[in-house]
Amino acid sequence: MVLVPSEFEAEVLKDLGLEIYITGVGVINAALSSFELFLVKKPRIAFLTGWAGAYPETGLKPGDIVIATEEIWVDSGRKYPTHYSPLPEKLGFCNSISFSSNLVEKASLLLNTCGFEVVWGPLATVCAASYDIKRAAFFQKKYQVLAENMEGFGVAIAAKKAKVSLVEIRIISNLLDKPDEDWDFPTASKRLKEVWECLLRNWK
Repeated sequence: MVLVPSEFEAEVLKDLGLEIYITGVGVINAALSSFELFLVKKPRIAFLTGWAGAYPETGLKPGDIVIATEEIWVDSGRKYPTHYSPLPEKLGFCNSISFSSNLVEKASLLLNTCGFEVVWGPLATVCAASYDIKRAAFFQKKYQVLAENMEGFGVAIAAKKAKVSLVEIRIISNLLDKPDEDWDFPTASKRLKEVWECLLRNWK
């Protein structure tokens, strides 16, 4: 089962014979739609894939491959003039979910065998894409995240509740320290298709 946020991303993969489902854009759409799918389809493993924006000082560029080791919902909690802090622990609020290290390593190794370089680490889920360089730099520094998206935490919490193992593979489409530049969809689309051609041949 492969989940993608939008029809635009799904279009890139439509000729590969994948079992593709659209989550919808945003953390709430993604959580609700993926949880319903998990309950009905009962997959053992699901993949979330699509675009992501690279944070400043990560060295990432359009077309680079990132695999999530953790999803952090970075713009939730309490917002002060200078920083965010989590909600009180007594509320039982969780804003981060870690992924299986074995599956992260497996996906990375398989892509390496196809000649791809892969970076893995924490990714950020946001409610609004960062077009403010200071905002992007703040999230990167505070959470040490590689890139941001708008669905990862929603799908991750749905997978956790449904007891589904989740692998999240993102392709960098834009740089958050250059918000005025157009997103490089041609480069990101080409790489996304290549990634899934590789995984289809090698994942067992």
